[in-house]
Amino acid sequence: MDNNLFVTLAAAATSLMEMNNILLSFAAAGVACKYLGSLWNTYKAYYGNGGQARYTRFLLDEVRPELFREITRMEQATFNSLVEESTMNGLLKNGRLVSVEEQVLIFLDIVCHNNTMRQTAVKFRRGLFTITRYFGIVLDSLIAIYPNYVNFDMNSCKQPEEIARNPKYRAFKNALGAIDGVFIPAQVPAEAQSPWRNRKHFIAQNVLAAVNFNFKFVYILAGWEGSAHDTRVFNDATSKGLKIPQKQYFLADAGYGLRQGLMTPFRGTRYHLKEQAAAGLRPANKKNFTTYDTQHFGILLSACLDA
Repeated sequence: MDNNLFVTLAAAATSLMEMNNILLSFAAAGVACKYLGSLWNTYKAYYGNGGQARYTRFLLDEVRPELFREITRMEQATFNSLVEESTMNGLLKNGRLVSVEEQVLIFLDIVCHNNTMRQTAVKFRRGLFTITRYFGIVLDSLIAIYPNYVNFDMNSCKQPEEIARNPKYRAFKNALGAIDGVFIPAQVPAEAQSPWRNRKHFIAQNVLAAVNFNFKFVYILAGWEGSAHDTRVFNDATSKGLKIPQKQYFLADAGYGLRQGLMTPFRGTRYHLKEQAAAGLRPANKKNFTTYDTQHFGILLSACLDA
């Protein structure tokens, strides 16, 4: 045989070997596809009709009312109203896979329990991008409807007739409501925690809130460090929209100090509700009486803040 024949046979053998490798690759790919197909046929999709995840359907359809309130910090009727208003106003819309209800639940899971985006993503089995996106969308919608419910004006602070005409409250005829601060726990990086630690020794915001005589919030200022004094927070509020008309005022505790726009208890006059009630005592003078009623309004405000 000549050399050309050997070269031709060698090239043919090489081609056969390459073809064999290609056929083996196709065979391996076929086996892999068949295996993955069998897994797919036995896999139950996590998402059901309407794009709602199992956890979402559990909260909406199966959970007890007490547990729903514990998880979302609101009654289910309130949740439904929030979803309905946000939808009707065009602020929230159903996504391809994520319903409006689930969008709101995602937001509440983060803000009510101080969860990270990743923790919520695992719970709802959604991508991190999806969680981040819908958190921002729901936040924007709440900011948009905020003025509809928290609005400080003379109409929102008008005294109810049963209070305005009651001689018992004649000393408060120009009162608009009550004002106080509340500490709300905050998540702050370790290197920046010092100013956020309050007098009760935990990391928090000092949030100022005002309510009217119908127990509705008319003004809220959040964002101040927990160590900030109530007076400092109030001064900031008066420069940011809390304009109290002349000769009118909010009832407040002694921490704010007596000043224009605020009525606080008389200094040096003690009144303790539990001790006085246990002894069957009543206010002995105008100072005691005024302090008594002022503290009653303060208790009502505390109830609003704790609700």
